[in-house]
Amino acid sequence: MKYTGRITLVFISMMVSFIESFSEPTTTWSILEAILFATIAALLGWVYDKAVYYKNKAEMNENRLCNLLRFSPEPIIVYQDGKIVFVNNKFEELVQSSSYELLGKSIFHCILPEFHPMIMQLLKDMSQGKKSLDRMELKIKTAHHNILDIEISSSPILFNEKPALEVFLRDVTKRNKLEEEVRKNEELYRFITENSTDLISFLNPNGYYEYLSPSSKDLLGFSKEEMIGSHLFDFLHPEEVEKVTTLLLEADSELEFAAFTHQIKKKNGSYIWIETNARTIRKNSRKLEGIVAVSRDITERLEKEKRLQEANIKLRYISNMDGLTGIPNRRYFDEKLSEEWNRMKRNSSPFSAIMIDIDFFKKFNDFNGHLAGDECLRQVATVLKNTVKRPSDFTARYGGEEFVILLPETDKQGAAHVAELLQTNVKNLNIPYISTETEPIVSISIGCATLIPNELTKPEDLIKLADTELYIAKESRHNQFIFNQLSHLA
Repeated sequence: MKYTGRITLVFISMMVSFIESFSEPTTTWSILEAILFATIAALLGWVYDKAVYYKNKAEMNENRLCNLLRFSPEPIIVYQDGKIVFVNNKFEELVQSSSYELLGKSIFHCILPEFHPMIMQLLKDMSQGKKSLDRMELKIKTAHHNILDIEISSSPILFNEKPALEVFLRDVTKRNKLEEEVRKNEELYRFITENSTDLISFLNPNGYYEYLSPSSKDLLGFSKEEMIGSHLFDFLHPEEVEKVTTLLLEADSELEFAAFTHQIKKKNGSYIWIETNARTIRKNSRKLEGIVAVSRDITERLEKEKRLQEANIKLRYISNMDGLTGIPNRRYFDEKLSEEWNRMKRNSSPFSAIMIDIDFFKKFNDFNGHLAGDECLRQVATVLKNTVKRPSDFTARYGGEEFVILLPETDKQGAAHVAELLQTNVKNLNIPYISTETEPIVSISIGCATLIPNELTKPEDLIKLADTELYIAKESRHNQFIFNQLSHLA
C-alpha cells in the first residue's frame, strides 16, 4: 500500500502519546507536543512511502525494459563498461551464437576490423554526452563466418541502475545486394543506351517520348532534348501513321511485343527506313505503363537488298533467256512445260505444242554467212513470239534453228490455226534466201500435237509427238505443217 509508512508512524506516535498520558498530567503543551510528534511521524512516513514507491517503479520499469529488449522483433544488445551484458533471441539468431558465448565479450568481437576505429570514436562521442546514434552501417561476422551488412541505431539507457548503451541492429544484407544489383543494372543500362548506335526510346501509353538515347543525334539529326515530349507521329512518315496507330491500340490491351519496319523523318526533312523492336512495360495490374523500343537504320540494307533482288532478276532473266534471240531458252522451256502440264492435268484441259524448224537453214548460213543467219534467227523468233497473244502461251528456242510454242488450254483446231498464222507471218518477213526460183524467201516447217494430260502420259510425250510430226513435215515437203494423227488417243 502506498500509505503504509505514514499510517504506521502516525499510529506509533499516537500510541506513544497515549502511554505518556498515564505517567504525566495532560496539559496544553503535552497535547501540542503529541500533535507535533504525529505530524513529524506523518512526514517521515510520507518520505518513506515515496522512497518505496520510486524504488518499486524503478524495478518495474527495469523489468519492463528487460521484457521489451528480450521480446523485440529486432536484434538488440546492451553494452556496458566495454562488454556485452544483454542480448535478445533475435541477436542470437543473427550471429548464430548463444547468449552464453556472447555475454561478457567486447562488441568488437563481432564487428569486422575495418570498422573498429569508427565504433571506437562513436563510443567516445556518446560517453562525452552525445545522446543517440541514428542509423550507421557496418559489417559483422557470424559464428559460421558469414559476413552481414548491418544497420545500427543506439541510445544511452540505465541498465541495472548503471549507464549503458542500447544498440538496435537490422540485417540489411539482402537490401544492399538488391541495391547493388539495381545500381549495376542501371550503370549497364546507361552504358548500353549512351553508347549504342541503335536508337533506344521509351514512350508513355499515349505515344509521347519520355526518353531517347543520345544516338538520336547521329541517326536523325535531332538531339534527345529536341524529341523528348514530342509525339511519335511528329516524326513518322504519313503512310505509317495508320499502321503504328493500330499497334499502339493493341499495345494498350494485349500486345506484348512487336517488330516492324517503317519510315521516320530526319531533321533535314528526308526519311529513312528503320527496323523497330518494341516491348510493352506493364504494372502489376496489367495496365500499360509505357513502351520500350529499339530502332536501327536499315535504309542501306534495304537498298542492298533491292539491288540484290534486281541482280537476281537479271541473273534469272539471263539464265532463262536465249542470248541470241531474246526469247526463253531450252532450260526455261523445260520448267514451263512441267508447270503447265501439271496445271492442265488438274483441270483435264487440252494442251498443244508446236515444234518449228527453219527450212534449209544450213544452206542459208553457208550462202549468206553466220551474221545473216543470226539475224534471221532473231527475226523469226520475234515473229513467233508476237504471233501468240495470250499470256499463258509460251515461245522458246529449242536448239539451233528449232523453236517450240506451248499452247495451254488449246485443242487441235486452235493449234492448227496458230500454225497457219506462224507460217504466214514468217513468209511476210520476206527474208531473202538464195537467188533461185525454188526458195526465194525463208520459210518454216511445223509439227503440231495435242494431248489431255492424265496419269498415263508424261510431258515428254507431247513434245515427242510434235517433234515426230515436224520430222514428217520436213521429210515430205518443206514449208508446211502436219498435225499428229494420234492426238485422238489423248
